[in-house]
Amino acid sequence: MIETSRSRSRVGLIFVLAMLVFPVFVTTVVESAGAGAQKRKPTPTPQKKATPTKKAKATPTPAKNRRAATKNSKTSTKSNAKTDPKKSSSKADPKKSNTKDARSKTASKNTNTRDKNSRTASKAATSKDRNAKTPAKNSRNDKTTANSRTKSRNSKTADPKTAAKSSRTAVEKKPPAASRKESVSAPSGERVISSFSVPLRGDARATSSATSKIRYGTVVNVIDRSGSWYKVSYSEGGRTKTGWIPASNASEVGSDRQRTLRQLADKAYKPEMDFGSASELYELMGNVDDTSGELELKRLLVLRSALKGIPPGQANSEPYVGFLKAHSDSVIYNEPAGVFVVASNQFWSLHNKYQTSVVSDSIAWEAAQNPLPGECEGYVNCYLFDMRMRFGEYLNYHPNGQHSAQALTDITNYLNPIVADLERKQVYNGPTDVTDRAEFNNLIAELRTIVSRLAYVEKERTLQQLRQIAEAYR
Repeated sequence: MIETSRSRSRVGLIFVLAMLVFPVFVTTVVESAGAGAQKRKPTPTPQKKATPTKKAKATPTPAKNRRAATKNSKTSTKSNAKTDPKKSSSKADPKKSNTKDARSKTASKNTNTRDKNSRTASKAATSKDRNAKTPAKNSRNDKTTANSRTKSRNSKTADPKTAAKSSRTAVEKKPPAASRKESVSAPSGERVISSFSVPLRGDARATSSATSKIRYGTVVNVIDRSGSWYKVSYSEGGRTKTGWIPASNASEVGSDRQRTLRQLADKAYKPEMDFGSASELYELMGNVDDTSGELELKRLLVLRSALKGIPPGQANSEPYVGFLKAHSDSVIYNEPAGVFVVASNQFWSLHNKYQTSVVSDSIAWEAAQNPLPGECEGYVNCYLFDMRMRFGEYLNYHPNGQHSAQALTDITNYLNPIVADLERKQVYNGPTDVTDRAEFNNLIAELRTIVSRLAYVEKERTLQQLRQIAEAYR
C-alpha cells in the first residue's frame, strides 16, 4: 500500500512537471514556426512604374503578448493543478497529451500552408499585374490583347515569368503595318463614276459577266472592297443595283459634290462626241447647278452631238429610242433630212435667261447655227423666215456682237441665189394669197430694220438684195 501511494505521488509529481513544461514547449514551437515564416518571406520583384501589389502576410504574435500568454498559461496550470487534483490527474493521460501535441503540430502546419498560399497569391497578383501592362501598351491590336488576357488567366497554373515572357514575345512578333494584308472590306462612302459606260459585274473579276453599265458621273455607294475592285450600290429607274467595278473607274466625291460633278463635266466635254459618251455627259450636266449659263450651253451642244450620233434608221431601237423619248421636249425631227435636231427654242430660252451676261452672245450665235426643221422647196417666204429667225435674230440682240459681221455675210450669201433667179423665177416662187403676202412683207421689213442698224458698209449690198426681192414678188 505504501509503495502504491508512493507510485501515485510520483505520477502526480511528473504530471505537474509536464503541465508546467508543456506550455513552454508549445510557445517555443510557435515562435520557431513564425521565425521560419519570416525567413521564408519572398522578396517582391521590383515593378517598372507600377504600384506594388499588397501581399498577404502572416502577422506574428508580438513577443510581449507571447510572454504574457506563457505566464497566464503557467498560472492557470498551477491553479488548476492545486484546485482540482482529479482534473489534473486526468490531464496526465498520455493519449490526451499526444492529441494536444498533434493539434499543435497541425496548427503549425496550417500556419505554414497559409503562408505558402499567401506567397502563391502574391506571385499570381504580380503575374497579373505584368500581364495587364502588355495589353494596355498594345491596345491597338485586339488579337494580341486577347492573347495576353488568355495567358494571364492561365498564369495560375503556369510560371508567371514564363507567361509574361510569352506575352512580350507575342507582341514583338506582330507584323508592321506596312506588311499587314489590306483589309478586304472598306468603309462605306460615296464615289463618282469617272469613266464612260462602266460595266457593273457580278464578281470582282474582269471575266465576270456584266449585269448593266453605270453612266458617267453617277454617284455610287461603296459597300465593300476586294483588292482593286469596289462593290457598289446605286439607284436607277427606281431600282437599287449592286455589283463590282474597278476602283480606277471611280473618284472621291469630296465635300462639295456640285464642284466635283462640274469638274467631271468640264473635263469630258468635247465639241464632237459619239452618242454613248454624249448621252451620258448630257445626263450628268443636268444634275449640276449652273449660275453662269456656260454649262447649260455646253449641255445643249452635247445634246446636238448625241443626236448626230444616232445612226440613220436606228431611232426606233435601243438605246436611241429611250433617249429620244426621255428628252422629247428638247428634240425635234427634221423629216426632209431624216435626222433629229435640237429645238431652237431651247437656245433662245437659254439666251433670254442669261441675256445680261457675257455668255448671251455665244448662246445667240449657237442658236443662229442651229438648223430649223423642214424644207423650203423654193418657197421664198420659207427662206426669209429661216434667215430672220436665225441670223436676223442674232443681229437683233447683238448688232455689235462678236459674230455680227459673220451673221451679215451669211444673210447676204443666203439671198444671192434668190436674187439671181428673180428674172426667170424658175427655182423660187413667191406668195400666192393674201396671208402669205402679208407674211412676206413683214419678213422683208424686219430684215431691213435689223440690217440697217449695223455699222458695216457691207450692209448696203444686203439692203439692196432685200429691195430687189420685195419688188419682184409684189
